[in-house]
Amino acid sequence: MKYRDLGRRWYGVMNFAKIPSWTWSALGFALALGIGVMIGRGSSSSAPDREVAAESGARGRMAPGAAAGARARGDSRKKSSARGEFRPSGDLGRDLEAILEGTSRLARTQGMLALLDRLPSDQFGAVYEAISESPMSELRRGELSLVLQAWAERDPLAALGHLQEFGAEDWERETTVRAWAAMDPQSAFAWATEAPDEGKINNWIVGALRGIAATSPELARDFLGSLEDGETRRRGLSTMEPYVMQYGFDYASAWIDGIGEPGLQNAASRRFADELVELDPARAGEWNAGLSDRDTRRAVSETVSDRWARRDLEGAKAWVNSLPEDTRTEAAEGVARHYARDNPSEAAQWLVGLGNNPDLDGARRIFIDESFRRDPEVSLNFVDQLANKELQRGYYHRYLGSWMRRDAGAARAWAENNTTILPESVVKRVLR
Repeated sequence: MKYRDLGRRWYGVMNFAKIPSWTWSALGFALALGIGVMIGRGSSSSAPDREVAAESGARGRMAPGAAAGARARGDSRKKSSARGEFRPSGDLGRDLEAILEGTSRLARTQGMLALLDRLPSDQFGAVYEAISESPMSELRRGELSLVLQAWAERDPLAALGHLQEFGAEDWERETTVRAWAAMDPQSAFAWATEAPDEGKINNWIVGALRGIAATSPELARDFLGSLEDGETRRRGLSTMEPYVMQYGFDYASAWIDGIGEPGLQNAASRRFADELVELDPARAGEWNAGLSDRDTRRAVSETVSDRWARRDLEGAKAWVNSLPEDTRTEAAEGVARHYARDNPSEAAQWLVGLGNNPDLDGARRIFIDESFRRDPEVSLNFVDQLANKELQRGYYHRYLGSWMRRDAGAARAWAENNTTILPESVVKRVLR
């Protein structure tokens, strides 16, 4: 394969006709990684998958006999005498230098693709090292990403062996194994699961899952299910989300339903819930109500009601009212947040109408917090609805004190009219 076609391969695996608007930023980012073009960003923050380096944990363990120095996230790789052999020479060195010195990001990318088309397999390591060790390495991560992807397509074991031996940043490892996994998922995943990694997150596995998800989310789901529960599986699930969600509500909900292991299915339901609501809140509500695990159903319901209420408060209220008691008390929190901002008085009446279940204290607390900004009196009048008396005392202390700082006269007048319900310590402090 000609490496100038790398960009076309990324376009080829995506069904753009089905991509909802919310996914454009995520997919645009993935595409920038795939073709190495990050136009308009002139600092180290333009690194492909910068969030991978920031969140993933420590770098992988080096293979036996590895050089003593290697770089971790964001740190310059320490020099090793063994690296001296990795230097492009002759025309190759001059061509690479001219490319890297270019001021146009697009021209550098085009130059790198042309160079990679004709690069001998045994020279990839030299080119990779020349870029990563150059003074401008932080500004040339797009070009470095292209080298790693091309190298993985040409000779994945050589590329990954080099990274293992001499050390690499998390995003470099994920980029490389991801490119291999897109072509040969079985081999790449098998390799990744055996490759040692000392961090909390195994970046080899995460990279493999991303590469597989780009071409077959169902296969990636099966591989994900084979992993033990832990940080690597959780990270793998989160990185697969955009590849699943790009195909719409039906596909995503079916993908979640197809997870065989209950714990992983519940985790996927919680993670994907907000995106499902963005696609179709009413259908997301139906899907949420049908979740078999009570704790997951409750946790997801707050997300669904919150996202739904942002777009359609009346629809979200009606949905919450229709839920069984064990779910309604949790789902009420999402609606309470937005209803309190919109109309505190009506929101208070709606919450009272949901009943006296102590489990509604979560929604009541959210209402008090949100409504106080707009109407302190309505907020404080609602504090006695809290089932937890300790919470009541805390809210009176906190919000009367805040109201006193904003409008001492109004706060004192309210306190004088409510001395029978206020804790004695609050009365003494406010009316002394």
